[in-house]
Amino acid sequence: MPDSLSRVIAPAWRVLAFLGMIALALAAVVALAGGVDWRFGALHLRAHAPWRVLAAGIGLTGLAVWLGGAQARAALARAWDARDRHARRIAAATAIAVVVVGFVKGTRVAGGADAYGYVSQALLWLKGLPVQTEPLAALVPWPRPEWTFSPLGYRPGLEPAVIVPTYPPGLPLAMAVVAGIIGSEAVYILVPALGAVAVWLTYLLGRRIADATSGAAAAVLLASSPIFLYQLVQPMSDVPVTAWWLLACWGAADGRPLTAGIGAAAAVLTRPNLAPVAVPVLAAVLWHAYSRHRTLGAAVWSAVLFALPPAAAAAFLAWLNSRLYGSPFASGYGAPSDLFALGNVAVNAGRYARWLIDTQTPALLVALAAPVAARLWRRRVPGIPPQSQAWLGLAFAAAVVACYLPYAPFEEWWYLRFLLPAIPVLLLLSTSLLVGLASAMPSAARAPLVAAVVALLAVRYVAVAVDRQAFDLRDLESRYVAAGEFASRGLPSSAILLSVQESGRLRMYGGRTTLRFDHLDPHGLDAAVAFLDRTGNRPYFVLEAWEEAQFRNRFSRSSGLGLLDWPPMAEVGSPVKVRFYDPRDRERFLAGERIMTVHDPSGRLDRP
Repeated sequence: MPDSLSRVIAPAWRVLAFLGMIALALAAVVALAGGVDWRFGALHLRAHAPWRVLAAGIGLTGLAVWLGGAQARAALARAWDARDRHARRIAAATAIAVVVVGFVKGTRVAGGADAYGYVSQALLWLKGLPVQTEPLAALVPWPRPEWTFSPLGYRPGLEPAVIVPTYPPGLPLAMAVVAGIIGSEAVYILVPALGAVAVWLTYLLGRRIADATSGAAAAVLLASSPIFLYQLVQPMSDVPVTAWWLLACWGAADGRPLTAGIGAAAAVLTRPNLAPVAVPVLAAVLWHAYSRHRTLGAAVWSAVLFALPPAAAAAFLAWLNSRLYGSPFASGYGAPSDLFALGNVAVNAGRYARWLIDTQTPALLVALAAPVAARLWRRRVPGIPPQSQAWLGLAFAAAVVACYLPYAPFEEWWYLRFLLPAIPVLLLLSTSLLVGLASAMPSAARAPLVAAVVALLAVRYVAVAVDRQAFDLRDLESRYVAAGEFASRGLPSSAILLSVQESGRLRMYGGRTTLRFDHLDPHGLDAAVAFLDRTGNRPYFVLEAWEEAQFRNRFSRSSGLGLLDWPPMAEVGSPVKVRFYDPRDRERFLAGERIMTVHDPSGRLDRP
């Protein structure tokens, strides 16, 4: 090659490589944001298809390698040799990105039943035991009064006119600690923070049982996972329990039995039904202790250290369950037979498998080959975890899945969240095989192979998360705040709001008492409204648009009010509509009087 041409090509391949890396990063941004439309003066950058940008990045990088020749191949080989240092930086940057996404895209709303249950319970813990008294429940004449005054996420307590939380105390207690230090709004900080912890622990676990590159790749894929992102933006327990179990797994793999026990204890407090998952973690503790010290005494001592925190957590749960539900073995969810059945196993197995493949791609199933690969490659290829670690990882994932196979089935894909603690472990086993495969290839091909596969999967994952509205939840759940603000501004303090889906949020954001209409007798609506009127309380019906059919089906055969055949006094929220009905308006409307409806998505206008 002429010297003049070499002088031109030498810097050119580096420029192309730089542009390729920029394109790869832009592909992730496009996938995350659902598209970009940026203007820089006269320059207009518009991209809505992450796959095109990703293909451009891979193409530019490949062209750079081809033009760079021996220099490019040497640079790629050096990059692979320095992969551990790069892996740490990638994992740290990914953890930071998770915190940013959690804060920016987070709902910061106690929206659905779970989110309201956790957040409201956390605020109750700041005052003592999470027990609430509902004086009106002792006065009403209808049956099961405590159930009617229990919003979603709560149930009747042991005494009359008392309600208690449904959900376990682990996440609310952690939220309460943070809120006690920083302030009540801090309850929404914890999940993004623990999401970053989960990503970092995935890297640490990978570095311990395989290598740093496998850990960083798994950390990136966990941070991109559709179900992880879907739960990251909500104040729910799925991301926290994943972080706690990862802490337990890392502690076990790193020879820190007490740390493993603390992680397992926090996980059990957060999600008690996953207590059996502690068994493979304990097996990992025993295996590590015995393999290091080769004495039975060391293994027994490690097991004792591991068991102390979960034993303390179990004792606390037993005490709390006795105080709230009347038995150490009871829970807010009711009898186990109401939730678990062998007949659910086949249904859940099919759904979980389909959801995993749809959202995580079949690449996740590569993890199943980890023990075989470990047996075949351990002595020849670095990066592959020992066969014992591979089997322990699969046992951990299997234990998580087994805990939920008999559970009550759900139809929505996001109930894949139940299996979230297993996903980082499976990702780690899969990425270790990828790194092992790359290690067997020519040195210049190793870094591009791992980077390309991880980038392709990450962009795919984020695109699925965007498509399934993971980043639209703030807008979708804004209706809860809108309904609460309207109730606070537009309804009297004596208002009693008949609702179901909005039953908790109207209390939190509206400061008004709610009554669950789904626990009222189908023939008792008129009597309930009349009683509330007689006792100086103002009844209103507050229904999300989709709930109106349920309300009519329940009450229309016995009550004219159940027909909902008059205009609502207000319609708030967007895109989901929440409608407020005043029962007094029905008689006026049927008499020919015009009923004005306030339409206000924000819920900040008073009733005219």
